[in-house]
Amino acid sequence: MYNLSRNNFYDNQKSSTIYTPPGLSQFIFDLVQDKIELSGLVLDPCVGGGSLLAPFAAAGFPAIGIDITDQGWPDTHLRNYLDVKPGDYPQPSLVIANPPFNVEPKTKLMMKGEYGSRPLLPEVWFKKTLSLFGRDVPIVMFAPYGFRLNQTIKSRCWQAFLTGAFPPISSILSLPKDIYQDVLFHSEVLFFNIPGLKPHDFFPG
Repeated sequence: MYNLSRNNFYDNQKSSTIYTPPGLSQFIFDLVQDKIELSGLVLDPCVGGGSLLAPFAAAGFPAIGIDITDQGWPDTHLRNYLDVKPGDYPQPSLVIANPPFNVEPKTKLMMKGEYGSRPLLPEVWFKKTLSLFGRDVPIVMFAPYGFRLNQTIKSRCWQAFLTGAFPPISSILSLPKDIYQDVLFHSEVLFFNIPGLKPHDFFPG
């Protein structure tokens, strides 16, 4: 049974400085690289050290990373993704992100009213991406299980999927809870607007 007291990440938060393992980044690249335009931009709105972008950049894809701090990715665009305006970046062939799962005070204040009192940050990043680039943009996004499963019938995410405000999920990649270094946390990778993938897959590790 899902125990909320143990798995509620508002109280038991995943640090925003946990990085995507390179092997997982390569696995995702291998899944999607032939399903997006080679000449198109790959955008990571919370790039960190650049693990998710590295395989795309090495294969010749134009790659841009955005983050509020420079954590090692060359030419990181230092800005908050929530401040990005339509037209600031060209339409991407893919938006790929492992956003922080916790709500930092400054970010929470920025989201007040627009996203509700206790939003999931992956939900915020997802809605921002759709507002910037449209409902049909290909997206690969890491999310806690709660984004998809820990919902009520009236919750924003649930209703957004039911009404079509969110695009359908193309594929789900299940991850082991020890995928991140030094932390155990439930998460998965959701693919949107990327046809030709298996409906569900498991990361082999």
